[in-house]
Amino acid sequence: MKPLAEWAKLHVYQKVICVFVALVIPYCLINLWMNAEGQKVVKGDITSSNQTNVSFYSRQLDDQMSFIRNLQLQLLNDPELQKLNFLGKQINEFDSIQLVNRVKDRLVANLNASDYLVNVGVYIKSFGRTISTQTGITPVPNAEYRIISGYSELAPTRPLYYSGGKLFFLASANNGGIIAYFQLSVDKLEETLRPLVDRYGDSGALLADETFRNRISFKTKDEVVRLIEARISAIAARKPAAPEESFTVRSGKQIYVVTYSHISKQGLTLYTYLNQNELTGQLRTFNVWYIVLSVVSIAIIVLFSFSVNLMIHKPLKRLIVPFKLLEADSLLLPIDSRPNNEFGYLYRNLDQMVQRLKQSIRENYEQKIALQHSELKQLQSQINPHFLYNSFFNIYMICRSGDMEQASEMARRLGSYYQFITRSGKDEATLADEYKHALDYCEIQSIRFSNRIEVEAGELPEASCAYGVPRLIVQPIVENAFEHAFDNGRRRGHVYVRPTFEREVLRIAVEDDGGGLPDEALRALQAKLANATQAHEKTGLVNVSRRIRLKFGESSGVFVTRSEHGGLKAELVIHFSERGV
Repeated sequence: MKPLAEWAKLHVYQKVICVFVALVIPYCLINLWMNAEGQKVVKGDITSSNQTNVSFYSRQLDDQMSFIRNLQLQLLNDPELQKLNFLGKQINEFDSIQLVNRVKDRLVANLNASDYLVNVGVYIKSFGRTISTQTGITPVPNAEYRIISGYSELAPTRPLYYSGGKLFFLASANNGGIIAYFQLSVDKLEETLRPLVDRYGDSGALLADETFRNRISFKTKDEVVRLIEARISAIAARKPAAPEESFTVRSGKQIYVVTYSHISKQGLTLYTYLNQNELTGQLRTFNVWYIVLSVVSIAIIVLFSFSVNLMIHKPLKRLIVPFKLLEADSLLLPIDSRPNNEFGYLYRNLDQMVQRLKQSIRENYEQKIALQHSELKQLQSQINPHFLYNSFFNIYMICRSGDMEQASEMARRLGSYYQFITRSGKDEATLADEYKHALDYCEIQSIRFSNRIEVEAGELPEASCAYGVPRLIVQPIVENAFEHAFDNGRRRGHVYVRPTFEREVLRIAVEDDGGGLPDEALRALQAKLANATQAHEKTGLVNVSRRIRLKFGESSGVFVTRSEHGGLKAELVIHFSERGV
């Protein structure tokens, strides 16, 4: 448990570094293992590929040699050749010419059958001549006869005969009465060996018999060939059950990989040797790169540790300071918002959060003050003796006139009006009640002013009736039209009240055709309403707009424009969807 406790005490950036190192070390070890295994596999693949190439070329040569050998054996059984050998010098000149020409045609056909042949000929003992594609019909002794005359000393299982830098396939019939000799192209055989080692610089290939005295080689070094011969002799002396297909020999500081494959029917073996440095030298560069990788990994760990400390740990320590001050209820935070990164974003947003917190505290305080002023205005409205006196005087005058129906309507409206403003101290009312209270006020004012001011009020949309709104927000707007547009009813006019409700947005437009507000006064009023939450005025339209915005957000409030009827248009807008935002 103690290591876990020590681990828990580490800083975040220290844990990150430890985890990073823990991940890098297995990566390096796995890379080392993969590098070693990869070299082993590549070495094996290169050796196997080289052995496969040697085996393939040896089979190709074996097939060609076997094909040439079969041609030679078929030639010995040719009837025309047998007839010429049987008759010898007894045949007349005409028949002799015909037989020789047919034999010569057969020799040319055999020569053309393989690219590895440069000369095809026969020696006919009874005829006393040699016939070949190179020298034609030549009496013996001649140069070709001197080469093949030693064939009797060869064992019959060794058809290849190497003499004077020339390689022959020899075969005899009729107790040596006929000897067929096929001269192989040494240049062609050397060209065949070229693809095996041509792409390597220090390499070589050779065809050799068991004695290594007769051989055809390409790019070989005598020292390496002697080492190969000695190794082959040692292998033959041991007589292993399964001879190895490749081995290495050392010449000075160089090591050569030798592969070989037997061409058994001809008693030859195909050898190739390659400098091991050329095979695996490039693989050694991977070891160097692995060392470089290890050094770079250590450098990366150091740089990563430094960068984590610089980019994460130090900014976090600076960020912790203001949080500790917040814990101590201090809103004076030393926040550094200069970095243009994630921490800069955190710094700036923390600063904005603190500013919003300050603003919220200030707004809550101001809202309380506004509510106090609103309550005071409500009390004043409840005990407004002038409005009450005028209303009762109007009822008295109506009764004197004998219009009891209008007097009763006036009394009913007045009772409803005072019932709304004097009932429970709740701050909210349904929109239906609030709108009805405004209409009661309009009706009372119309009766007071002997119907000189006509009110046209639309129906409140039913979908909006149940919504809760602050009390006394519609009546002050209507009151503003009566008090400021028509000189307290001394002139005739119209008041239009049009409510609409769509997508949880309520709009109640109050317009008049009164004397109108000067443009400068209109602009001043618009400025006050735009900054209602910061304004110190607590009466009239500004007060209503302030109360609405505190409850429903900045997109709600009271907005004034010039009415199409010539007077003022005051529009109350409430976005119910933003309630509490």
